Amino acid sequence: MAQARRRQVDRSSETQALLLHAAAELLQEVGFAGATTALIARRAGVTTGALHHHFAAKDDLMLGVLDRMTERVLHRIEQQDHVTPDGRIDVSSLVAHLWEIYGDPEYWAIWEIIIGTRADAAFHRKVVAHRQETMRRVLPPWIERHALSEPRRPELAGLFEFMLIAIRGLSLERFLDKDAAYFERNLALLAELVDRKLTTLAGGT
Repeated sequence: MAQARRRQVDRSSETQALLLHAAAELLQEVGFAGATTALIARRAGVTTGALHHHFAAKDDLMLGVLDRMTERVLHRIEQQDHVTPDGRIDVSSLVAHLWEIYGDPEYWAIWEIIIGTRADAAFHRKVVAHRQETMRRVLPPWIERHALSEPRRPELAGLFEFMLIAIRGLSLERFLDKDAAYFERNLALLAELVDRKLTTLAGGT
């Protein structure tokens, strides 16, 4: 019986993952309004009844897409491969890892949700609140990577937020068909600026 329950949980998790992936794809392809629950279910290879079993409404599914992206960001922040042996953050590595997320066409799905929900004031407030909660979840791991004095913590938090703002803004340039060199140049500049500010905050020159 326990094994049967585990299989059921596994199937449920797999179906949810399929639905979230299908939703993200369709948000990129046809936008928020075009990504109907019927179309998402068809893309995922399940019935609309199965979709609503896991996500009662489209709003719940959209929040699930946001959750999925949040987990990807948290996973990147928590990885150790962007920390130098002396405990400093390798900013270039961190920027590159974050760009893998925010520069990925899948992130367009997030913009579609943010922009597409503007006409629904109640749900848009939920989306905005979700984004704010994501920032609160992402910031502590970043701050904990640095042994800065307490008075410097707000500045460090602001620096991290600035970095995310810049990377998210740069991701919109993909809509303008900029070449790879354009993104490499601007990401390198961002990493240089953030690293310089980090050195200052840590008491360097």
